Parts: sequence; C-alpha cells; structure tokens
Amino acid sequence: MLARLIGDLRPCLLGLQEVHAPAASGDLGQAGELSRLAGGYRAWFAPGRVAASGECEGVALLCREDIEVLDHSVEALTLDRDDPFERDSQRVVLRAAIRHAGAVVDVLVTHLSLSKRARARTVRELVSFAARERQKSGSHGAVLMGDFNALPSEEAVCYLQASAGNGSWLDAWTQAHPGKAGGTWPAGLPLRRIDYVFVQPGEGWAITRCERAPFSGSDHLGVAAWLRLGA
Repeated sequence: MLARLIGDLRPCLLGLQEVHAPAASGDLGQAGELSRLAGGYRAWFAPGRVAASGECEGVALLCREDIEVLDHSVEALTLDRDDPFERDSQRVVLRAAIRHAGAVVDVLVTHLSLSKRARARTVRELVSFAARERQKSGSHGAVLMGDFNALPSEEAVCYLQASAGNGSWLDAWTQAHPGKAGGTWPAGLPLRRIDYVFVQPGEGWAITRCERAPFSGSDHLGVAAWLRLGA
C-alpha cells in the first residue's frame, strides 16, 4: 500500500518512522524494501532502539534518485532511563543535505518520545542539531518531518515554531489549512494531529499545499507537503 502511494505521489523525499531492520546497517530492512518496491529511490536508515539480537527500529529517509545527496548525519537524542515512558526507547534524528532546483536543503526526520517531559527536552536538542548542520551545509532552508507524539498546542511543538534564535519552523499543515484540525492518528479515526512537516523556508520559498494521505499503510495517516523553492 505504501509503495503504491509513493508511486502515485513520487515525492522528492520521504521521511519514515518506526522502520524495522534486522541490523543497524539497515540492510534488508523495511526502508530498503520500500525503496525497491516504489522504484527510483535510495534509502538511508538510522537505528534508534537496538535489541540484543541486533534487530532494530529507527527512522529513514527515502530520496528520489534524481535528487543529489551531498551528505548525511545522525544525532542521538538524550535518554532518561528513569522516565517510565522512555527507558530504553532511544530516539534519533536523521538528516541529509540535498541539492534540488539549484538550492541546498537540509532534510530531517525524527520520532519523538512517548514521554511529554522527554519531548520538551529533546526538541531543544533537535533544534540545536538542525542549526549546527545548516551552518555546516550552508543550506538555503530546511524541512523537518516526523511523528512528534505531540499535539500542536504542546510545549515541544510550540518551542519549535517559536525558536527564532535558530530560525523558526513553519507548520506546513497550518500554513495550508489555518484553523483546521488535520488529525493523523489513529488512522481509522484520526482525532489527534501528531505527525508533521515543518519548514524553515529559504528566500522566496512557499508552502503551496499540504494534505493527509488518502489511505494508510500503518496506524498513522501520512502527511504530504508541496514546496516551491524560489521562482
């Protein structure tokens, strides 16, 4: 189902969460399988939780093969093992710098904790990581995708949008559908909006459209955003 949806939309970039793989390299994992099924994509995987057997779960980026990937990096977010909603649920941020339509863009994907306290802490780490990587890449702007496990009114999401010191992030859904709920979870009755595409726009950028996926291959509805980079 997901491969068919990707085939219909043909996005330049796709961010995935709760991606499983038999090893930390991501070889033979779900991201690689999905890129092969959809055709015309390359996959990058970053493990979060790693079991004693070596099996792991993490996040991934799928980049269309006509997109030039300049480099990529991973940041492990801090973990409070005394927090019952965190424990061993390691969370990471995967980032790639790409060149598209003459612009360098930093693209990030993450999956924040089930712990509200952890989300408030680690979103600050995420913002700092994104700012450092943007400085290194000299990117024109950035895109951040992910399951934040947080409603739009929660501290973590509000901090992200108000982080003017590092460049504020625009919520693509709110920009395209002001005042509309846009729930993404659970997929069968999406009452809570916890999945996002955020944009740190470069000069002349515009968010032209943002929609929820028409169907789901998981318990969440996907979010698709269309960006125009300059002219």
